[in-house]
Amino acid sequence: MKGNYTSLGTYSGINAGGNGKMSLGKSIKMYLTIFILTTCIYMALYQYHISREPFAASEVVKHQEKSSSYIASYLWSPISLLMANSSSNTINNSITTTTTTTTSTTTAPTATTTRTAGQKLTASASIRMVSLAATIPTLISSSSDLRSGSLGGHPQKTATTKTTTTTTTTTTTASGLATATSTRTTTTAKTSAKTPAATTPTAGHMENAHKTRPTFVAASVPPPLYIITPTYRRPEQMAELTRLGYTLKHVVNLLWLVIEDANITNPLVSHTLDRIGVPYEYMLAPMPEKYKQTKKAKPRGVSNRNRGLEYLRQHATEGVLYFADDDNTYDISIFEQMRYITKVAMWPVGLVTKTGVSSPIIQEGKLVGFYDGWIGGRKYPVDMAGFAVNVKFLKERPNAQMPFKPGYEEDGFLRSLAPLDNKEIELLADDCRDVLTWHTQTKKNAPAQELNRTRYKNTNLEYIDKLLVRP
Repeated sequence: MKGNYTSLGTYSGINAGGNGKMSLGKSIKMYLTIFILTTCIYMALYQYHISREPFAASEVVKHQEKSSSYIASYLWSPISLLMANSSSNTINNSITTTTTTTTSTTTAPTATTTRTAGQKLTASASIRMVSLAATIPTLISSSSDLRSGSLGGHPQKTATTKTTTTTTTTTTTASGLATATSTRTTTTAKTSAKTPAATTPTAGHMENAHKTRPTFVAASVPPPLYIITPTYRRPEQMAELTRLGYTLKHVVNLLWLVIEDANITNPLVSHTLDRIGVPYEYMLAPMPEKYKQTKKAKPRGVSNRNRGLEYLRQHATEGVLYFADDDNTYDISIFEQMRYITKVAMWPVGLVTKTGVSSPIIQEGKLVGFYDGWIGGRKYPVDMAGFAVNVKFLKERPNAQMPFKPGYEEDGFLRSLAPLDNKEIELLADDCRDVLTWHTQTKKNAPAQELNRTRYKNTNLEYIDKLLVRP
């Protein structure tokens, strides 16, 4: 009996241990089930919460959609939320900074700028300036500024508000820091931000439009740019001016000299320039009659460009000039690069002649020749869009101008800037390894036929017909 009792006790103990393990397994399964259900509920509530968030919610969702698994998305979502909050705060801070910068002209604070002699703006600084170009108010200098050589253009009748601005400029020289403080009265030109879509440039409207156009005053930082654009009457004229104008609108401290080969101004040109909003001067420079009558190739744009050079000699004191034809295409980074040249700079131009590009040839960092589909005995076989000149360097050569010689305009002008050694020519566009300008040339269009005013009387076509340019 004793032995049987012992065996029974041992058997019962084993059964009891097995039942305990089974109970523990059931408990673990139950807790895991509860954990998984709770996790799924939390995930569903979190996703619903994110979808209802007003800030950067769409960005968080997009990041989650790109995840390889839903669990990974769930695990990273709190970090994404924190990153979204951080980026949101950064954007808000940058917006606040931009707003402060934009309104600083009106509230007239004291601005301090520190620069080392010969220092150039970094790429990021250039980008910031470009992004603020549309928000910076246009200023008209006082009469004292005009007498000192600043460029203010012709007097305009505008609705203005005068504010006094004290500007403190700190410059770094080899001998140390020099601080100059000057007080200047500036006038902010107010232009209406709302333009009726149905406004049609009637003769009276277009004649008066230029009276409220944006004005320009050259600032020393960043150096001003003077863009000389010859134009002439043709069906594509307004389209090409519009395309170039909205490119130039992204560039700060710039004056656009639009010079037409005509004897009278065109109200359509004035209307288009006013609508674009780039500070400009619209002038006339007709081609001399002796060149108009010739049956050979005509020197187009020469009188226009020489008129622009004459204007700069009279009004500009510093900066850079550039001949920008209205049928070309430009990367705006080339404008920021050319600002700081000291004499002459060159770079490649795409879509020129059979070679597809016109460019200086650079070997071991030195200019050793020129690559172009037509050399023609030219010392400088470059395209008009492939060089820029410093204004001071130009004014030191009062006889520099463009010759009335078709095909040799660029070469003749650069020769007139002598003495000019190839070592003095600066190389832009990554040492002429990049193409930032293109000689695209707009397709020629036949003149529009006359509108049948009897058939289309009292329709919108009567208004559109006034906007068409017919040679």
